[in-house]
Amino acid sequence: MLDSPFTVAIMMLKYLTPLPLFFTSILAQSALSYPSFPNTSTLDPHQTPNYTFDELYNLTNRFLQNHMYPNNIAQSLAINSTLLSDDVLGRVDATRDYAGRELNTEYLFGLFANIALNPDAFTLLGYPINYTFTRFLGIGNVVSFAAIIEYKLPVTGTTIPQELDFWVTYNDKGEISQYDGNFRYLQWQLTSTIASIAKAQNLSSSASLLPILHAKLANSICETATTFCNGTNLQYANQQACENHLYNETRFGDGWEWGMDTVSCRMVSLCC
Repeated sequence: MLDSPFTVAIMMLKYLTPLPLFFTSILAQSALSYPSFPNTSTLDPHQTPNYTFDELYNLTNRFLQNHMYPNNIAQSLAINSTLLSDDVLGRVDATRDYAGRELNTEYLFGLFANIALNPDAFTLLGYPINYTFTRFLGIGNVVSFAAIIEYKLPVTGTTIPQELDFWVTYNDKGEISQYDGNFRYLQWQLTSTIASIAKAQNLSSSASLLPILHAKLANSICETATTFCNGTNLQYANQQACENHLYNETRFGDGWEWGMDTVSCRMVSLCC
């Protein structure tokens, strides 16, 4: 005759009851035998700045104002912008990571200032002239914001909107200590720019224009490389060797490949 469900439950409890004691003993022994490490961190969480919402907004607004042309010229000439901490860490989705004040000053300010100051230099990039916040959240020393930034493109003479999404942290001096930036729809923007150039050149399609752009960028990049990279910084034997490498051996690259081994990546570096 089969036992009732109640009898079976009683029998199971009889054997299961000692298990917690058994596992407790094992865990205790493991804890004693596992190596422990002292907490050597000197970080005091109470030292994290606690800005008001208005203060965070003003700090972020100040950064964007200086990102705009012509204010970015002064920041660029400073070499080490005082808007950034000495050990600032930055990351941009399309172009990867930047460490230190000088490098971040180059790419946040110098890159765009030089495009504006050298309108005849060939590039598919633009420089910022205006912005509008579309989202702003801030607490403590952390900000998350989105803004529509208007970039003027010298190559087409037009202005395009570009959404910028940013996470930022500030130190106790009000300097940017970390940021993570995302240029939304960058691939679409690049495709749109190329299509506009193709139309202006009376070409049937953007595909017909790509080899021309590839060659023009290679020429422009190599002129800079052979002029300024010499001695221990020498990259190519001469202009012809440089253009051959960039045009025949290096891909043009899409908008999401500006941090990879592409000609479009070198286009970004050329402007600095």
